[in-house]
Amino acid sequence: MDLPLVWLADVLRDAGLNVVETPGWRERTADSGPQPEPVGVLEHHTANTASYQNPAPSLQMCIEGRTDLAGPLCHGLIGFDGTVHLIAAGRANHAGRAKASGPNPEGDGNVLYVGFEWDYQGVDQGPSREQYSAALQATAAVLHHLGRPPDAARGHKETSVTGKIDPGHVDMDRFRADLGTKRQEEDMTPEQDAMLRRLESELLGPRGPHGEITGWNTELGPRTLVAMVVELVNGLLAQHKQQGAAAPQGAVPQQGLKPDPDTIRAAFQALPAEQAAPLLAELVRIQQARQPTPEQHAAQQR
Repeated sequence: MDLPLVWLADVLRDAGLNVVETPGWRERTADSGPQPEPVGVLEHHTANTASYQNPAPSLQMCIEGRTDLAGPLCHGLIGFDGTVHLIAAGRANHAGRAKASGPNPEGDGNVLYVGFEWDYQGVDQGPSREQYSAALQATAAVLHHLGRPPDAARGHKETSVTGKIDPGHVDMDRFRADLGTKRQEEDMTPEQDAMLRRLESELLGPRGPHGEITGWNTELGPRTLVAMVVELVNGLLAQHKQQGAAAPQGAVPQQGLKPDPDTIRAAFQALPAEQAAPLLAELVRIQQARQPTPEQHAAQQR
């Protein structure tokens, strides 16, 4: 008889994750209670120091357990390099008694949650970028399979009745917000995805031979759209300063103004969507009109 979480391997691989199936994981289960009927995903850290050279030092511990707690200790171990090691397809001793959290009820946490251990120390060490990204992908994939919302992802520190602190250095509200963004990306239609990729190409310009951002070819050299807006603002500020004109009412004083990409990005984000979208479209149209055709570009290179 298959254990209830044998689908994990296929679901995580379909999400694009690097998955390692530890020997015997499909038959591995704890005998401390009933099998999982998960309604959410629970995030942990192992409390062991990891590195890119030794990305999963807690692997054997998660399989065999500790002196004070029998294994398996999770369903999947996420290494410092982002690899997901599958530990158990049945019950795992990872959660203990759980209080109600988000949309998830109180009860036996080992029944209520699929448990992911992130292999890092948690106090003096936070998760790696690859680890955080893999945890997002894995959690989003499991929640999608379960038909549960991003809020069903919880940290052990949010469900524990004994004061657990894991996962350390992880803002769970931000993690859930990132999950929501990932869900929106996954729910896009092919047409929406194609439109997003076209906009990215128009904003960043042609890519280099190794996929690097090169920007649009202009008389001043390669420029992305944001860089051109920054240069435009800088030019206007310089002209305004030379003319000694009074600042328009309500304008931000020149002193302390830093028209860098973050400033421009913040300005766009502050605009209502119905205003920002036409402005961005017009900027793209102007730049496209200035962009030489392939024939013109070839002639310029001769």
